[in-house]
Amino acid sequence: MNDRRYRAALIGLGRIADTIDDEVIGDGWLVPFSHMGSYMDVPEVQVVGAADLYAEQREAFGERWTIPDAHLYENYEEMLESEKPDIVSICTSAAPRAKITLDIVRMVREGRTGVKCIWVEKPMATSLEEADAMVEGCREAGIILMMNAMRASDVYYRRARALIDEGVLGKMLQITAHGSGNLSHMGVHWLGAMCVLAGANERVSWVVGEVESDEKAAADADLAGNAYMAFENGARGFCRMLPSAASTWTLDAIGEHGTIHLRNGNDGYEFELWKMGKVTDDAPATPVRHIFPRPQRIWSAGVGQVKDAINCIETGKTPNCSGDMGRHLLELAIAIRESHRRGNVRVDLPLPDRSLYIRSAETLRGDTPRAIANPNRRRPTHLISDIARREGIGKRRPVS
Repeated sequence: MNDRRYRAALIGLGRIADTIDDEVIGDGWLVPFSHMGSYMDVPEVQVVGAADLYAEQREAFGERWTIPDAHLYENYEEMLESEKPDIVSICTSAAPRAKITLDIVRMVREGRTGVKCIWVEKPMATSLEEADAMVEGCREAGIILMMNAMRASDVYYRRARALIDEGVLGKMLQITAHGSGNLSHMGVHWLGAMCVLAGANERVSWVVGEVESDEKAAADADLAGNAYMAFENGARGFCRMLPSAASTWTLDAIGEHGTIHLRNGNDGYEFELWKMGKVTDDAPATPVRHIFPRPQRIWSAGVGQVKDAINCIETGKTPNCSGDMGRHLLELAIAIRESHRRGNVRVDLPLPDRSLYIRSAETLRGDTPRAIANPNRRRPTHLISDIARREGIGKRRPVS
């Protein structure tokens, strides 16, 4: 990347924009996760504005990152017109993300702002109609749309994908994933990681799903479930997201010639490469563990996504998790529920009924941000937060 500075702005100044890094415990995660923290770790980026409907959130965000009041906005359209950002993060809850995206599209078409890339939180929308409008609107306006599915830009997962693309595992046969979480809100991590590890033609063509109960399947709220799926490249996948005792984030990418086993949780990263080998020429082949080749450079998935955004702007490449893939993951979550509704039958993708939707878990609490509804959870007292305040992190690259 060159030395050019890219102007970035954030819409929605809550947990994922700001404070989630303070919650990270253990050695299994590379921070920053937060959009602001990720921008601050990339020298090519200058944060020029931040918008939120709630004065309390604007004030806390500005204090934490030493952003002048003149660059904190209640109205995001005013911010976009005044600050002219290249990259915009949409960190609100899922409900308004489609509207905000389409407002940016409209403003670009009107010549009121010059946004080149939208980095939208997951899930990108609640309905397939919304996701369709976001993808098509950005495509027509020439805006890069990318979604925050962390493992798509995690350096270890990217290294695993490179090995798969190089043919180290041979033809991909099966991707299995084990953990827990709701299909839309947290399922993006699991389903997205499975698509990363499936290799070329990683889209899912059909799925059979099972969710928590018939009662929950009949409603439209986010819910947990299991899924068996077929990828377009012929590989199969199984994902367990129903609650499990002592579960951790575990995936296996199984090919004809080898397997990548990976686990990452609060206690660390484990990536293993297994291939068949012989102790002697006349001995039977047995599974042999090989050293997993570490990435040459290591940074957090959040930083990886900012770097990916810049790379997409400069080269025209497709994002690691594009808006189109974000739509596919939402559609897959909905299809898992639809399969259960129909008697656990096979459901083909794409779904013909674009009015289908699922209310992501974080929207079920209402429109009021978590920190406003429960002030006691506002600012975690954690080392990262203390360092941010003491060192005035925002002052390293002050807004202009």
